[in-house]
Amino acid sequence: MRKLFAIPILFLAVIMYLSYIFLPVYINKKTIEIPYGTSTLKLIDMLYEEGLLRSRLSFIIIHALVKSKLEAGEYEFDGYVSPFDVYEKISKGIHKLHRVVVTEGSDIYDIARILEKEGVCSAKDFLKYATSEDTAKSYGINSPTMEGFLFPDTYFFSKNTHPLKVIDTMYRNFLEKTLKLRQKVVEEGKSIEEWVIIASMIEKETFLDREKPLISAVIHNRLKKRMRLQIDPTVIYALKRNGKWKGRLTKDDLSIDDPYNTYIYFGLPPTPIANPGIESLKAALYPAKVKYLYFVVDRDRKRHLFSTTYAQHKRNVERLRRKR
Repeated sequence: MRKLFAIPILFLAVIMYLSYIFLPVYINKKTIEIPYGTSTLKLIDMLYEEGLLRSRLSFIIIHALVKSKLEAGEYEFDGYVSPFDVYEKISKGIHKLHRVVVTEGSDIYDIARILEKEGVCSAKDFLKYATSEDTAKSYGINSPTMEGFLFPDTYFFSKNTHPLKVIDTMYRNFLEKTLKLRQKVVEEGKSIEEWVIIASMIEKETFLDREKPLISAVIHNRLKKRMRLQIDPTVIYALKRNGKWKGRLTKDDLSIDDPYNTYIYFGLPPTPIANPGIESLKAALYPAKVKYLYFVVDRDRKRHLFSTTYAQHKRNVERLRRKR
């Protein structure tokens, strides 16, 4: 009789234990990283030691029944979490996402630095692909780099994302956000690449939307007259790509022998010098109908002074020098 009575008690104890080990645990926002090549048993130990499981057995049972592939990577848990939640996240590769903010006018060097800071990928690896002509050609872009075609926006990437996936995401966003503008560029028989180059210079010259069509007009007017563009940000870009940018543009910098230096070379630089936003792209397509050929920045009032003749331009420059 005692043996018969002991069987249901043992069965009940097993049921109660199994019920207990599958209960959720409360996690106060915890991130764990599963290295590539981690064995299943080592993974289970890690989850248990991090307090994500009440018992290793719960995860072993789920894995024995489901038999899904468990993915390495970075995962975030918060609030009440059951063994089923943990297993689903790791088996489906639902990685922790890092917020990456790419502001208008960021160039590929800026983006590389941000991505590395957020742990998405190394700056070196990103630049390897972003400055590859093969990468650009794979998207049908007639340019030696992806500069200008990585749309400035807020993105969410997991840790150790391949640079090509980052580039693909940003380029597809460019295609989506610029669809109507690109159609207009093609309708007018203009080059997409040249349009983006002009937009990038506008973007780097001013953050004021009202000034962008005026900056665009100066660029277009100087190109028509075969004048050197003499755009300071193109020199800064030349310095950056040569590892010589120190954060401040000097008079000596204007003589750097580089195809991006529009003080020396005529026409447009070989590629965009940054990744422009929508307003700059619009301005590049629709310049203001003015005859301006010159501009100088009034740093105190955070605006530009525009002029049609060199004499007017010199007066503007002298007036600003006296004010300083």
